[in-house]
Formats: sequence, C-alpha cells, structure tokens
Amino acid sequence: MVKILKAKKAHAFLLEISKKKQHDSFHKFMQTADIISIESRLDESLSLKFFLIKTIIGQQVSVKAAESIWLKVKTVLSNSPNNISLDLLRQQGLSTPKASYVQGIILDKKIQSLDKTSLKKLSDEDLSNLFLGIKGVGPWTLGIIRMFYIQDSNVFLKGDLAINKALGNFFNSVTFSGEDYSPYQTYLCLYLWRSLKS
Repeated sequence: MVKILKAKKAHAFLLEISKKKQHDSFHKFMQTADIISIESRLDESLSLKFFLIKTIIGQQVSVKAAESIWLKVKTVLSNSPNNISLDLLRQQGLSTPKASYVQGIILDKKIQSLDKTSLKKLSDEDLSNLFLGIKGVGPWTLGIIRMFYIQDSNVFLKGDLAINKALGNFFNSVTFSGEDYSPYQTYLCLYLWRSLKS
C-alpha cells in the first residue's frame, strides 16, 4: 500500500511540475499515462551479485539480446558456481570484456558481503566509491543499481540512449538534467521510458 501511495504521489508531482515549468508536451503525456511504480521494475529474487551481472550484460545491447544472454549465464552460474571460466562465459554470448567483468564480480568477496539494507545506509558518494571501483561498473550501471536494487526514487540516468531519445521528444534537448523533478527523478525516467512504448 505504501509503495502504491508513493507511486501516486510521484505521478501527481510530475504532473504538477510539468505544468508549472511549462513542459507542455511532457505534461500532456503525463495526463494520460498510467501510474508506474519502481517496484514494477524490480526482481526481488536477485542477489546483488546476480543483479550486477544482469545489469552489466544489459549494457549497450538490446533488451531482447540481454535477456537471452542473461538466462544462459544465470543457468551456468546456478549449475557451476565454483567453476566459471572466461571461455564458459563467452560461450553464453558475452564479449571478452564483459566475460572478464562478470568473472571479476563472481570472485569479489566484498560484493557477496553486501545486502540491500546496508547499501541503503550509504551516501551517494560512498555508493559511487564502492561501485565505480568495480570493473565494468560505470555511472550508468551505478544509476541502475541505485534505481532498481536500492530503490532510490531520485536518480536521473544521464547518458541512457532511450532517456535521451525521450528527452529530445519532450524537452528538445538531450542535456536536460531532470533536476526540476527532484525528489522523483527515478519516476521521471520510468515515464520517459514508458513514453517510447506508447
């Protein structure tokens, strides 16, 4: 119930700000958009390790390709967790760099010691220092972790190709920062993504 209330509050806030800031095209879209919750995009079954691996697999590839590769990698990780070679990972469709990143995450004991509760207590700076030191994790991946693992409602995903496309459609600028929509920038991203499917 609390999650639904938060999603409704975010929707109302985006409607209000888009009108106030005269973001007319986005406001018109928000008037007809169904309410979206962050939780609708979560997979609560994934550990941080699996979430990181799935997110890295999804970097710069289509959603369909990423899902196909992820299912293969997940099966291998579940069946042979202690015997994951680069060759085995490449056989699942990963490029050599991504296979290396995934192997690094599998072997990283620090990642295995972290959980959602402890991560939620960290500042944005501490989260950046923690994750950006991991090979294969850049600002985009960190943003996805904050959005869909930690469930931070105020993340604007700069550099995301789909977000940039939607920004061009609504704001005539891919450099729009999203700051007008704080503290609900994650929801802004959710609606920008949704707009491309309508």
